[in-house]
Amino acid sequence: MNILPWRKKNASSVAVNEHPRDALFKDDDHLVQKLGANLEENPRILEVKFGESFGIRGRLLRTLAEQDLLGIGPPDMAHVTQFDRFHQTETGEYHYLTGLDTSSEATPIAYLNTLKLAGGSSKNKNRVSTYCCTNVFSNVDIRIRYESPKHYQINVIDCISGSSNIQLTPALWEEAFVSGFVRSIITNMDRERKLPGLVELPFALENGLAYCKKCISLVCRYLPRGPELGCDMTKHSFPSYKNNYILDSLLSLLQVANKLNGFVVGTLEDLCMQDPENSVCYKTAMAAVLIKSEAKDIVAIQTINSSMQNLFPNGLKDLEQSQLIHAADLLNLQIDFLMVRGDFALALPLAQKVTSICSDGFEAWNKLARCYVELGNHEQALFAINSLPALPSSDPCKDAMLQEAAKEHFYNRPLCSTPRSRLQSNEYHFISSTLGSVKDHDLTSMIYGRIVMPPQAKRGCIKEIWEGPCVELGPIYGPQSKNLINFVSPQEVASLGDKNLLARNSMASQLSWSMTCAYDLLVHIISKIGWNSLLELRSSIFVMERERGLGDAGVLRPEFKAKRLCEKWLDQLFLNLYEDLKITFNSQEHREELYSGLEWELLGLTHLRTWLWADAVACLRTSIMARFDPVSAEKLLDLYLTRRYPSSDVLDQDVLLALVVDKISYESRFYNFLNLADLRVLIDLSASSGVDTVRNHIYTLPSAQTGIVALTDKLLNYVQELNDD
Repeated sequence: MNILPWRKKNASSVAVNEHPRDALFKDDDHLVQKLGANLEENPRILEVKFGESFGIRGRLLRTLAEQDLLGIGPPDMAHVTQFDRFHQTETGEYHYLTGLDTSSEATPIAYLNTLKLAGGSSKNKNRVSTYCCTNVFSNVDIRIRYESPKHYQINVIDCISGSSNIQLTPALWEEAFVSGFVRSIITNMDRERKLPGLVELPFALENGLAYCKKCISLVCRYLPRGPELGCDMTKHSFPSYKNNYILDSLLSLLQVANKLNGFVVGTLEDLCMQDPENSVCYKTAMAAVLIKSEAKDIVAIQTINSSMQNLFPNGLKDLEQSQLIHAADLLNLQIDFLMVRGDFALALPLAQKVTSICSDGFEAWNKLARCYVELGNHEQALFAINSLPALPSSDPCKDAMLQEAAKEHFYNRPLCSTPRSRLQSNEYHFISSTLGSVKDHDLTSMIYGRIVMPPQAKRGCIKEIWEGPCVELGPIYGPQSKNLINFVSPQEVASLGDKNLLARNSMASQLSWSMTCAYDLLVHIISKIGWNSLLELRSSIFVMERERGLGDAGVLRPEFKAKRLCEKWLDQLFLNLYEDLKITFNSQEHREELYSGLEWELLGLTHLRTWLWADAVACLRTSIMARFDPVSAEKLLDLYLTRRYPSSDVLDQDVLLALVVDKISYESRFYNFLNLADLRVLIDLSASSGVDTVRNHIYTLPSAQTGIVALTDKLLNYVQELNDD
């Protein structure tokens, strides 16, 4: 199915006397401007051996697919063959993409054609370009080899066998589109998934409300296949109709386009009628949408109750495993509904019910513990925390993809101990000749190993950020992006006076998502009863493994018989929490000391973990004043979005707006022109002050330069078009 019916599907009908650019886009010239402008300024990953990127991609897909770890798949790839006229050699370069419409070959061909035209038709007339996108439902990679509007070839490659003897069908295009949609949204929300040389296009939002509806209609039809794509295994024990990447991506999109909530609910209601076999899936999604939007409470509860009655007319006894998972999904949604409204007394028995029917579900145990904490039953809260099921510290699909990608070593960080550039002199001169307007000094600062990252025509530019921290730090990405330890210079890391602070924020000390939840629950208890009372409670109900010795007769000592064994990981969490509290206490005694930007950031992150909100905000803001720090900025904005710290003199709306504008500028320098979390901040600020007020306020900021004003104007246009006033 081509959800872009107004675009040409077959370029062979192009008139001979018509310019290829005009023929391909004569009905959609604005698309040329969006895709074609400044494409020579895309990131450029230079191959060592011509064509090696296809081999790398093939090996990656085979490795992932063979181990059933394909997940949402790698980002799309655009490869271009360049000809170095001086050395008379072909060179290959490529970049990654998310957010391009892959419902047919039309938009990828448009993209490849504009890549070709961007360099001038005369010297690039024989240039070949290739677009690759992975269909994760059918485990195939669709590759479009493009020479001209009349000459292009589409192959479907099996990820495991490498065979190309697969018939391209409309169903494969549909699956490729949904794969791309999910990949775009999930990657946008997860910095750990990003790769250097990635261009993130504003999926769906760029083309307005009507186009968004076409996208969502198709995505909703694929919700029953959500478990096929899996879920983030660091957050959920197993994929289900509630916990899967398709629904996650749909809910994330609706957070920045709330005008679509009603449309999605209507679409799901229609699908319940058209596809009754999957009605439980559609109703689960409908309830999730209604609860997330905090609208139509009665409809949300009616949807959950009717689903429970239809599915389980005889109650929750003697159910099969799949039915238990469906029941747990619906009950967890009901718990979400109650907890958002602060009704923990009603949520508690539901959480107890879910843990009894689905004892290996992390989500229910986490909610049960939180209910106990909120209701002041801290002993039962600790028992629930101790019962949390073990989840992986990292998602195996994401891990496998990042490990395979890292093997190629194309990227060098600016402040690492190895040379910044790994280009040969002939490669450097070739790049210099194709970026004629860029001076040598500026070009050197754009090279990261074998990746050249020229800025895209000042889109989003704030000069002080682009020429300062962007040059110094480069893109912040990957599993190490939870702080700047691995992005600043080794000298700055070595200069830290508090080695304990460094150790507590190192990669080895980073907590997984599930351990962070447990840690948060402990801190929540401390906020109510204090550290000493928590220790007393722990010693009264738990025995530590290191304490659990046998007496002289080989019998368990009597004082431990009535106590439960504390899980080793929970014992370690108590030790981690003690170290963090010690750091925050010591920092109070050294308030007058001058710290580096990195030290302020690490102090701020430690204060955040221990819920010392005011001190955390002060430290993170100081870190940003020392050097703009995208990690600190993200933490502050997340604090605002989650309402964990009230707006005050140190985190008011003026500060937030300046902060999000600077963060937008930093991200746009590395080809992310629409970060969904940033858009949520603009939506929230606009809801309280009005879009025009926010727009005018941006114009008056000291950082209000042409590039950033143009980009924020576009983002605010999205806010206005896609969200209710």
